Amino acid sequence: MADPRETVLITGANGFVGSRLCALLIEKGYQVIAQVRKTSDLSLLKDLKVEYRYGDVTQSETLPQLIHGVDYVIHNAGVIKARRRETYFAVNEQGTRDLLEAVVAHNPGVKRVVYVSSVAAAGPSKPGQPVKETDPPQPITTYGESKLAGERVTLSYADRLPVTVVRPPGVYGPGDRGIYSMFKAVWLHFRPLIGDSRRKLQIVHVDDLCEGIACALKAPVKSGGVYFIAEKDAYEYGELIDLLVAASRRWAIPLFLPSPLFRAIAAIFEFAFKAVGATPLLTREKTRELNASWEMDISRARTELGFESKIRFSDGARDTYEWYVRNGWLR
Repeated sequence: MADPRETVLITGANGFVGSRLCALLIEKGYQVIAQVRKTSDLSLLKDLKVEYRYGDVTQSETLPQLIHGVDYVIHNAGVIKARRRETYFAVNEQGTRDLLEAVVAHNPGVKRVVYVSSVAAAGPSKPGQPVKETDPPQPITTYGESKLAGERVTLSYADRLPVTVVRPPGVYGPGDRGIYSMFKAVWLHFRPLIGDSRRKLQIVHVDDLCEGIACALKAPVKSGGVYFIAEKDAYEYGELIDLLVAASRRWAIPLFLPSPLFRAIAAIFEFAFKAVGATPLLTREKTRELNASWEMDISRARTELGFESKIRFSDGARDTYEWYVRNGWLR
């Protein structure tokens, strides 16, 4: 448990991961400070005892009061989709730099800054070769490039601040909208088989991710460490879909989407959303990510942070599916 006087600032606190992180750290005894914007939807935080501080990493003048007097900073805010390449870097790279500059100038005694990056910064794995933190990064999307840029900014402060980078893969759990579409497809009695069903994937339940971040706050490690935080097991894509179908207890027929067809559908999405000035949920660039293998070596997190996942996908998928049904997301 934390010293009850210790404070932790969480950027992006009102989102799916941020709100679960707030709840966990409150449970562990921290005083949690939630960074939100004036326009933020605070519904996921309404039952949590947090202190709100208003600020925006793209508005540097708001940052000194945001980080004032806090013991720990978890930089979880970021852009995951945008219409323009520049937006990704303005938030994920420059926003990170401005936040760390504010910490150096106004709170240099901070005990730890944890930057929540993504496996997208490392790039996909090759068959039979899980990615390691020491491998040269090879991101394949603009999002991945921008998160890698944010990592490099963070690590450039390692001699001035105690910094740690964590890289989660795809995150799921109750309330998640990221892979909700897969659950929805199964609800409609389809087994969505996209691309090569033998490619390997590692994902992480939101509660395991939050535990991993909590470990990174307190682990006695040197500044500048990078760690994958994921479920310990990797699955073939087809196996993941089978587990999801089993969790739902619904019959489902295969729906095959070869990679070329999937890219064509994404192109139609891009054109349609661009026509109305909106950000598409699926892009041709995103299909590269969805068709790749994402397998990672998590031994460093186990050895240095003391983290190991507890929630297997078979259990997490069932709990997530039941949450969707209870809350009317699947009907």
